[in-house]
Amino acid sequence: MPDMSNLKNYYIMIIRIGIKIVIALISFWGFNVVAQTQIVPSSSPHNCRIGLTLSGGAARGFAHIGVLRAFEEAGITIDFISGSSMGSLIGLFFAAGKTPDEMMEIAKTIKKNRLKAGLMKVRVRKSGLNYMENIIKQHISQIKFDELQKPLYVCVTNFESGKYEIIHTGEILSAIKASVAIPFVFNQQIINGMAYVDGGVLNNLPVEPLREHCEIVVGISVNQIESKNNKMKLRNKIMRVCELIINGNETARIAMCDYHLDIPGMGNIDFEAYEQVQEIHDLGYRAAKEFIAKYIVNP
Repeated sequence: MPDMSNLKNYYIMIIRIGIKIVIALISFWGFNVVAQTQIVPSSSPHNCRIGLTLSGGAARGFAHIGVLRAFEEAGITIDFISGSSMGSLIGLFFAAGKTPDEMMEIAKTIKKNRLKAGLMKVRVRKSGLNYMENIIKQHISQIKFDELQKPLYVCVTNFESGKYEIIHTGEILSAIKASVAIPFVFNQQIINGMAYVDGGVLNNLPVEPLREHCEIVVGISVNQIESKNNKMKLRNKIMRVCELIINGNETARIAMCDYHLDIPGMGNIDFEAYEQVQEIHDLGYRAAKEFIAKYIVNP
């Protein structure tokens, strides 16, 4: 006859082991539920990290200031920002803490003849970036990325490797100058012995770095394609090619955004219309106000 005392102890041991296993599983499941809850985006954009990616577009980029104003008025906080070309420049001023009003004051001081490309005019190609650098130095005290108030990601094109790169550490000025260095318009920039040109050549809407940090990513494009007559001067044909190239590389990245705004009317604005600051700003502002009311505030 089996020892009842030993049998009883055996069952007690089995029950205790079972209880421990159940507790362990509950703890495991509970941990995973908490972890998932932490990374699932909130239903309200106001309660999660928002990233804004700003496309390049030369003078058309002033529309980004209007967009930032509309977001500010709606009480929507932008936590991370990325940009190519003019988008990186506007992104810098924003990340450094400049308000839309302050950015507009700076933009209105820009002299068109100092930035106008002139295409093959070597003197202009060099002095234009120097002029831009001086503007930045006059208004931005931060020298390195980690000194900015908000994280900024700048897209540049490595002319030697043929790949785009994202710069978000180290010195700001060299990254911005490389990002805005439109080929044939401004000189290529040398960083660590490598030649770099405008980030928009390969990635005009750099959404990739924001996807790593933000629950919601909003893309802003300022190069809406408009039908145009084929009878153009050489300069306009080159600008048209640039427009088509940057629109082409934006297409795949639009799908990576949670929201995307392609500002209407921008295709009729010349890339070098630096004197039309207010008009371009207003186009961005009005489009963003309608966009926010429709998709962001009441998604």
